[in-house]
Amino acid sequence: QRQRVAMGRAIVRQPQVFLFDEPLSNLDAKLRVQIRTEIKSLHQRLCTTTVYVTHDQIEAMTMADKIVVLNAGNIEQVGSPLDLYRSPKNLFVAGFIGSPAMNLLEGKRTEDGVQIGDYVVRVPRETLAKAEGEATLTVGIRPEAFAVSPDGTGIGIDVSVLEELGADSYLYGTLAGLSDNEKLTAQQIIARVAARTAPDRGNMVRLVADPANVHVFSTKSGLRIS
Repeated sequence: QRQRVAMGRAIVRQPQVFLFDEPLSNLDAKLRVQIRTEIKSLHQRLCTTTVYVTHDQIEAMTMADKIVVLNAGNIEQVGSPLDLYRSPKNLFVAGFIGSPAMNLLEGKRTEDGVQIGDYVVRVPRETLAKAEGEATLTVGIRPEAFAVSPDGTGIGIDVSVLEELGADSYLYGTLAGLSDNEKLTAQQIIARVAARTAPDRGNMVRLVADPANVHVFSTKSGLRIS
């Protein structure tokens, strides 16, 4: 209620700019969604420039016309929410925008793509040409871009946790074939798949992604190649 009163007091003054510094951080989940919608509606109705600071990617994606991603005080990328989501400029933006975060997998560069575990993720040849001289590349695949392989080929994942959300399920795991000690330090891989295709926890599953939804980054510089 105090947050609502504070916003109301600011609005009646008819300022030229609103400054919001994480106004929803202390609210419970349900009220956070409600107030987020109210702020968006106010902005559309009042047409007043609003600068909104948040660490919550969902707030940034749903409320902003333009996002400025900051890292240690430096501007990493500026653009619309969908621009940043679809074409992150570097590894920091790729890992920050989106919930759950994009999977960033480092692998060996091959003639056809990037080898992750025992599977080669296909990458357009023009992208590989731009990465001339780089032995390793980092591919970025969003959880929703994965699908369970229909033919048994793909990135092998040992599923450690399964979250069932109804229509969809989240799979959490690591690359297949790792020892128990290696799994402790291995990067976690997250995939969102249709509930009907989700495997049981403890099983191995093969995941594939459409090459059009695979992002490629230089492992050295962290910059986007494709």
